[in-house]
Amino acid sequence: MLGTLLRRSLAILLLTVIATPAAARERVVRLTIGPFRIEANRDREVCQALRLAGVRGTDLVSYEVRSRAGRDYGTHHFVAYGYQGGDSRRFPTAMVDDPGCNGFGPPDFFTNRVTLAGSGGENRRGRWLVTTGGMPPGLAQRLPNPGDAPDEAIIILNSHYFNTGHRRAHGLVKVRLHLAPADPGERTVRTVTDAAASRGIFVPPGESGVVSATWQADGARNDTTEGGRNPSGDVCLLYITGHMHKRGTLFTIDYEEDGKPPSRLLAATDYVHPGVVYYGGGFLLRAYTPENGHPRFHYACTHVNGSDYEEVKMGCEAAPGIVPGISWEQAEAVGMSSLESHARPCGVDAVNCQSYGTGRCVEANLVFGPLSDDDMCILPAAIYDPLPGLPPEQACNPYQ
Repeated sequence: MLGTLLRRSLAILLLTVIATPAAARERVVRLTIGPFRIEANRDREVCQALRLAGVRGTDLVSYEVRSRAGRDYGTHHFVAYGYQGGDSRRFPTAMVDDPGCNGFGPPDFFTNRVTLAGSGGENRRGRWLVTTGGMPPGLAQRLPNPGDAPDEAIIILNSHYFNTGHRRAHGLVKVRLHLAPADPGERTVRTVTDAAASRGIFVPPGESGVVSATWQADGARNDTTEGGRNPSGDVCLLYITGHMHKRGTLFTIDYEEDGKPPSRLLAATDYVHPGVVYYGGGFLLRAYTPENGHPRFHYACTHVNGSDYEEVKMGCEAAPGIVPGISWEQAEAVGMSSLESHARPCGVDAVNCQSYGTGRCVEANLVFGPLSDDDMCILPAAIYDPLPGLPPEQACNPYQ
């Protein structure tokens, strides 16, 4: 259910630090979503599925994403997904409003999608926020083909905009994909997303809080990642990064093994540009076993809600005297979707509260949620298979 919402996270920064190789017989595809309206002091998240014909056996060599932005509005994230399930006809042709694209298309979209491109506005060029990315030599991003249309590709565009101004704005994203015939000698990169730490986010007004979790190659179920499970054995890591929303003040990543001091890899205080730990020659993450010392990545997020000079979260009061907003864990315990457990946004002059609860806009708890005014603590990464029979220092070298 949380499919796209959580996977989108890192597409915000995915592959933005990777050099792009030259490609033979390259084909350029241009896609657009928008323009679409974003009302004053609102978020809007939209999804649209587009079909590409004649792309069986194709690699995505590189991409460029341009998101239009103004003084009071801009992109919170953009993600392009590919679908590799067998029910592509169930995708609607029209643009749909859907936070996280969680109800978009066939039921298996969550487990059968591949992250292709993303943007969080890494570079500004005039009115555009621009992100580019690609694969280094020896590695490939396959363009998936659905089982019921093996010569086509279904590209799902997911755009989330915010507008903090008092006037209507318009979102617009332009995508350029560079495609080339697949090279069977290259190893395929897969996307990892871990959102376990997000389950515990609960920061009352005027307070701060820290949540944390670990990610490892243990084969455990992971409903937020590609394929629905963590890798079950040794795996190569291409990069690892973090994702929070605007009240996230610190994201840290440490590499840990039993009996050894942790190694700090990342300490980011800018939620828009959290930084990326990039392994140009690959890093071998050993299987999560006692023999290997349970190798793992420990990540943590600090969130503030009306303290440390950050604005307090506001929401509509559902019941008198009850601070709105409960955590993902609390919502799950009472059978509520974590996409609905955050405080209802007040809107301009509390317009969203007028026919809801007490009608009042009050200070709210900061919890996990789909809007830019809610928060997240998510670890994104990219992985690929090691070459068998080679020592650890060579098994992940993409140039082998």
